[in-house]
Amino acid sequence: MTERKYSNPEYYEMVRCYILSKSIRGAQRLYESESLPRLQRQGINARIPNRNTILTVNQRLLEYGQFTTPSHASARGCHSSISADVENAVIEFFERNPRASTNDAAREFGVSQYYVWKLLNSSGYRPHHNKRVQAPDNIDAPTRKKFCEWLLSNIDNTNIMWTGEALFTRVGLHNSRNEHYWAECKPHDIKDYDDQVPLSSNVWAGIIGNIIVGPYFIERRLTGNNYLDMLQGVIYDFLDDLPLVLLNNFYFQHDGAPPHCSNAVRSYLNSEYEGRWIGRGGPIPWPARSQDLTPLHFYLWGEIKRRVYVEEAQSDEDLRSKIIAAFMEVKSAQTQLINVKNNLKKRAQLCIERNGLNFEHLLKYQ
Repeated sequence: MTERKYSNPEYYEMVRCYILSKSIRGAQRLYESESLPRLQRQGINARIPNRNTILTVNQRLLEYGQFTTPSHASARGCHSSISADVENAVIEFFERNPRASTNDAAREFGVSQYYVWKLLNSSGYRPHHNKRVQAPDNIDAPTRKKFCEWLLSNIDNTNIMWTGEALFTRVGLHNSRNEHYWAECKPHDIKDYDDQVPLSSNVWAGIIGNIIVGPYFIERRLTGNNYLDMLQGVIYDFLDDLPLVLLNNFYFQHDGAPPHCSNAVRSYLNSEYEGRWIGRGGPIPWPARSQDLTPLHFYLWGEIKRRVYVEEAQSDEDLRSKIIAAFMEVKSAQTQLINVKNNLKKRAQLCIERNGLNFEHLLKYQ
C-alpha cells in the first residue's frame, strides 16, 4: 500500500532546509534538528524524509512551481497529483525487489505502468538482463578449482595447445527477434530457408600461444578410431610445423568428448605426450562442463561463426570457403590472441575465487 503523503508544511520545511544548507545531507540534519520539533508542536505527525524525497520536492518546485506533479505533466495525464513521497516509495519498492516488474509496482501504488517506466528511467535505473552461463554440478567444482590452480601456476612456463571441434551449419542459430524491417506499413517480409538440403561441416582447430592451428575439416562422424587417425596424422603434421620454442614444455589439451576418451586414444597420448596431456582420464584431468575455461569456446568459435554467418552459405564448398576465410581473418588479429591468454588467467582466478562455480557473469567487472 502507498504510504501517507507528506503535508504542505512538511514539504515547505524540506525546501527551506535545502535552501539554507545547500546540500541534501545538510537538509536532513537541519530538518531533524529544527523542522521536526516545530511541525510536531503544530500537531503534525511529521517524520524525517529521506534524501530522494527532499531532492524530488525541490525539483518539482523549480519545474512546476508546486510541491506535487500537476495533472498536465503526469504520465499520460492520468495521475493528477503524484507526490514526491509516492515517487520515493516506488523507488524503494524496486530497491527491495529488484526483480519485480513495472506492472507489479503500478498495481502496488495505483499508478500507470508508463509512469513507473518514466520514473525509473529519470532516476537512472535501467533494466539489466541476466547472463546464461554453463552450469557445472557441485560435484565438478573441486575438480575445476584444482585444474585452475594448476593452470595459474603453469600457464607462464608451459605451452598448452587447446583443441576442440565445432559444427557449422548453413545459417547457424536464427533468432527472428534480432532481425527488423523498419517501414511505415507492414511489408510482409519473409526469410527463405531450405531444410531439404542440409549443409554442415565439422571442424577441428587448436590454439597455442598466439598461433591458431587449423582448420581441419572432419569428413566422417567423429569416433575414437578416426580421432586417433587425426592425432597420428594431420594433428601430428600441424605440430611439426610449429616453431620449436612452442614445443618446449608442451601440453596437449582436449575436452571430455567420448571420441577423445577411447582406450586407444589415451594409450597413444600416454606414449606420445607422457605426463603432458590434459583430458578426461589424463595426467592432468580436464574438469567436466568447463567450456568456460578453454579459449576455443570462449573466443575462437564465436569469432569464426560471427564471420561465417554474415551471409547464408549456398553449398558445402561455399560453407568451407567462408570458414577458411574467417580463420584467415582471425589469425591476423594478433592483439586479440594476446588478450585471450590474459582472459584465460582472469577466468582461472575467478574460478578459484568462486571455488569452481560459475564466474562468467563477473568477468565484465574485473
